[in-house]
Amino acid sequence: MSRTPNLSDRTGRPRRPESIRLHCNENPYGPPPGAVAAAEQELRSAGQSYPDSDCTQLRQRIAEFHDVRPDMVAVGNGADELVLLTAMAFLKPGTPVVLTDSTFPGYASAARSVGADIRSIPLADHAIPATALSSALTDEVALTYVCNPHNPTGSVLRPSEVLQILDRAEDRNVIPVFDEAYMEFAGPDHECALDAVRAGRRLLVLRTFSKAWGLAGLRVGYLIGHHSLVAEVLRARQPLPFSVNRLALRAAEAALDHPEHIDDVRARTAAARDLLCERLAALGVATTRSATNFVLARPPGNSNEIATRLVHEHDVHVRDLSMFGLPGHLRITVGTPEQVAALGDALESILPDSAARSDLSSGLGAPDGRIEVATRKPLDHINLFNGYVGATVVFALNELGAWPPLLSGVQRVDALAEKLGVERGKLLVLLRVAALLGHVELHSATAPADPGTGSTVALSPAGRELVRHRGFFTWGIGGYHQLLHGLADIALGKAAFGEDIPRDGAKVATGAGMVGSELMAPVEREVFADIDFDSVADLGCGDATRLIRMCSGSETRRGVGIDIDDGACEEAVKAVADSGLSHRVDIVRGDVLQHMGGRTFPGVELVTSFLMMHDLFEASGDPAGTMRTLRELFPDAKWFLIGDTVGQRWDDPAAELPIFSMEFELVHAFMDTPIATAQAYETAFAAADLRIHRREPFGAPSTWLWLLAAD
Repeated sequence: MSRTPNLSDRTGRPRRPESIRLHCNENPYGPPPGAVAAAEQELRSAGQSYPDSDCTQLRQRIAEFHDVRPDMVAVGNGADELVLLTAMAFLKPGTPVVLTDSTFPGYASAARSVGADIRSIPLADHAIPATALSSALTDEVALTYVCNPHNPTGSVLRPSEVLQILDRAEDRNVIPVFDEAYMEFAGPDHECALDAVRAGRRLLVLRTFSKAWGLAGLRVGYLIGHHSLVAEVLRARQPLPFSVNRLALRAAEAALDHPEHIDDVRARTAAARDLLCERLAALGVATTRSATNFVLARPPGNSNEIATRLVHEHDVHVRDLSMFGLPGHLRITVGTPEQVAALGDALESILPDSAARSDLSSGLGAPDGRIEVATRKPLDHINLFNGYVGATVVFALNELGAWPPLLSGVQRVDALAEKLGVERGKLLVLLRVAALLGHVELHSATAPADPGTGSTVALSPAGRELVRHRGFFTWGIGGYHQLLHGLADIALGKAAFGEDIPRDGAKVATGAGMVGSELMAPVEREVFADIDFDSVADLGCGDATRLIRMCSGSETRRGVGIDIDDGACEEAVKAVADSGLSHRVDIVRGDVLQHMGGRTFPGVELVTSFLMMHDLFEASGDPAGTMRTLRELFPDAKWFLIGDTVGQRWDDPAAELPIFSMEFELVHAFMDTPIATAQAYETAFAAADLRIHRREPFGAPSTWLWLLAAD
């Protein structure tokens, strides 16, 4: 389902027959045999007559096809009309409706048309977060639209996630509308929503003849659901009695006589989708795994400019997704193999050359031949295995809060266990492992009657140095443990980061905050001494550790922290409240690449970003454009303080392996997030008219702090 005018329409040129339409998710193989002939015959025999306003015959055929009763079916002029009718039937002015961000815009348009209160849930790595969406279904919510498979990202919910949403909706008396316009491409393994309808549960499922059935030009959609809900939709449809024309009704009926057509289209689409993803990967274009007839792609460079050039220079049409809140991304319909080849050739001619792309393709995830990796002195199998165990124990002791008391001096093990609220015996095991690794010194009382009673523990000199670096362990073990565990599944294509394997945003934020406090703060203080500012905005604020530190240095300084991750924002709000700064520090959840919904932040004098600019560069594909966007969001900023990690050099066989860098580049490679070179950053700064005032090494390997003046 798509509303945006075709790019070719906006150019003012007539569409040539050879135009390649890969922007509307149309089926290039057309409708089943007999559907067109049936429509032609209907036009010849009854073109002078109005259609059946109740669509009785098609509703009966759909009911038979899906094994439901006719009173459980409604038909509309495309699924778009049915989206509007559900809003008219079940929403009133001020009634809350739950959507997701970056989804089909027709849901919000329909809800706005009846004055509903739209509540939007962010996607989680391009997928619907079933748990977060379910939690948003409160007693006051009337309706939720769930696009599954999701347009424009191509992700599909697991059956268990569909049931999770449905269970919550029924518990809270919310009507869930599952828009399954692309379900025929995902296949019957994902069709559990219709099973729930057959079981008598309270939901609505939207389908269409526009996609896999190949009848987009005739506009026929249908809705299946509980008979009482369908009756309300049919009541709302009464003012439009003839919205579906005779030709469309007859063609749809004829199409249903050929269910094998869907299997054929699904198989041909899957094969062409593989070709498309392979060609895009060869061009350095990242894609997200899709269950549909389109692919979400992230090209290097400006996505809108690329889409426009494809139209003007090659008459190839793809969808730029800025209007969906996904700047830097394209949605590309899976065409025929010949169309895929033509698209690949067109993209190859306009994408930045390999030398330009190399600035955004550094690190361990760089394409073959882009970097050199030397074989270094081996870490033997014993130290390799014990290091894994030790890193896990360091993280566990940090989670228990053991390190701060140990920094203060010698501790009795039993008193420490009581202070931490942990079982003494389990704590003792962790401390013994830490002792074996040389980071604590354990001294047991002479022949204690109760093991651990009287034992003392203290940090060794190596342990004190370890504690300074403990934030890396929280970041690496706590934040990315599921991703590290799933590397093989991702490599095999059995799982995808974000869809199947998450990261713990709160732990990533907390770990980064620890590293900032221990290792980066001295550099920050030195740089801050060089500038004056009364207000600061921290992008990717994490748990607000750094923002709190910046605002605590003045009795009047105000701050705003911005982060896209819900978990990080929750941690930040709590930390700000605990620090007593809630009256002058605000936390905002938002995406700066989406221009914060039109919001700007006048009066902010200093803008900071620590260890997250690489994510913005990757998401936009346009580092210079990203920096210009930041200048627009903060029009009064005099200074920008940017700290980030760039690609490490791995070509020296004699160099010692640093902490952090290897995992940083490993996990980002498996998240399909390229690591930029230092040159890429400085080129982007210059393009946004930001002058480098200072450049300092910044606490972690291959990490720099740039102080930029907005001249």
